[in-house]
Amino acid sequence: MTNIREFLNYAIGFDDIFNSIENLKYNERPYPHFDVVKVDDKNYSLEVALAGYKKENIDLQIEDNILTIKGSSGSEEKNIVYSRKGISSKSFTKRLQIADHLECKKATFEDGMLKISLVDNKKKNLKQIKID
Repeated sequence: MTNIREFLNYAIGFDDIFNSIENLKYNERPYPHFDVVKVDDKNYSLEVALAGYKKENIDLQIEDNILTIKGSSGSEEKNIVYSRKGISSKSFTKRLQIADHLECKKATFEDGMLKISLVDNKKKNLKQIKID
């Protein structure tokens, strides 16, 4: 297996990307769970499982290519006695690095699923470089 640092000897301008990859193992929090679905060549759907949360208790922000999803349980009745509680209702903050060429088009919340539509705006053009 090749060490990422060895690869950096042959890559230009990718230091931040690979530093972020190496740091993922320290920053990853498993809750809430999510999927990234490739809809087609230019569209992705980020699907976040948020059973038990209400739309008004979820906040989405993108700043400096960091998508932040915050959720709070809102007001809960404290007198409920559970035999077993498996559905989480804790507050959370989830931060995900989004590539700079991806744009968030819309977000929907239905049946406990938050779906965020992302569009790839990267132009794949071949550029001829003139040698002086």
